Amino acid sequence: MLDPVNVDAVLVTVRSLAMDWQEFADQATVLGVVVALAVGIATTIVMIRQEKVTRDGQRLQREQAEATAARTEAAAALTEEYTRRVVEALETMAANSTKPAITSEAKAARWTLVHQHRSRYLLTNVGNADAKNVRVSAHESLPLLGLDEAPEEVRPHEAVSFLAVRAFGTRDSTITVTWTDSETGEDRTWKYPLPPGS
Repeated sequence: MLDPVNVDAVLVTVRSLAMDWQEFADQATVLGVVVALAVGIATTIVMIRQEKVTRDGQRLQREQAEATAARTEAAAALTEEYTRRVVEALETMAANSTKPAITSEAKAARWTLVHQHRSRYLLTNVGNADAKNVRVSAHESLPLLGLDEAPEEVRPHEAVSFLAVRAFGTRDSTITVTWTDSETGEDRTWKYPLPPGS
């Protein structure tokens, strides 16, 4: 038979062990809640960052698509202008076909635009007349560099070199040349799409 004093000691020992396990279980529960909160916060942060990256990517794609659409529209307008000028030239030729042929070619400045290297382009007067007050321009989304030193008068077979920096955001890559015809004194305009680089 157990001694009554020993029974009390066993009960105290069992009670203290049960309290230790309860304390341990409470601490484990608190730790589990803290870990779950930390994982939830980390997941939320990762999701927010992924959404931001996705939004930024969609915005960039939208801007590129808008720039591509604007370039296509500008090219279509330029093609329409060329077509109109060809029709006018054909009508003029048809109207003049009954007149005697002119032996000498009319004097006029004419242009070619070629790609040289990287972003450098060469605009050449291939006509047989001087072009005065020459100005080269482009859409605001196509920066042109190196035109500060360009001459205002370009004689036949002379050229103007410049840099054109085309980027994803370029909405129109048409180069516009305006000048005063040295023979008639009239202002003229020539437009041409920027040739692709090699």
